[in-house]
Amino acid sequence: MRQSDIFTIIIVGTVGTVVAAILCNLILGDPNDKSVTFKTVKVVEASLAQPDPEVFNVEAINPTVEVYVGECEDIDQDGQLNEAELVACGRADAVTEAGSGAAESGGE
Repeated sequence: MRQSDIFTIIIVGTVGTVVAAILCNLILGDPNDKSVTFKTVKVVEASLAQPDPEVFNVEAINPTVEVYVGECEDIDQDGQLNEAELVACGRADAVTEAGSGAAESGGE
C-alpha cells in the first residue's frame, strides 16, 4: 500500500464519522433538551378485594377456572365431575364401563 492510499482511507473514515455524528444529532436531537413528564398515579391501597367466585374456585387445589371440553359442566364446582354430572353430559357409560372393568380385574 502506498502512503497516499493510507491517507485516503484516514480521510474517508474521518469524514464518514463526522457525517454520521451530525446525522445522529439531527435525528435524535440534543439529549439535554429532552424532558419527561409523568402522570400522577392513584394511591395503592393495602386492602385486598375478594375474588369473584365465578372465576376463582376456592375449594380447588389449583383455584382457577375449571375447563371441561364438550358439554360437561361442573355444577357443584368442586373441581371434579361426579356421576350425576357425567350422566347429564352423556359420558356416564364410559365411567360405568371403566368402573366395572376395574372391579372385575380387582376381584380375580
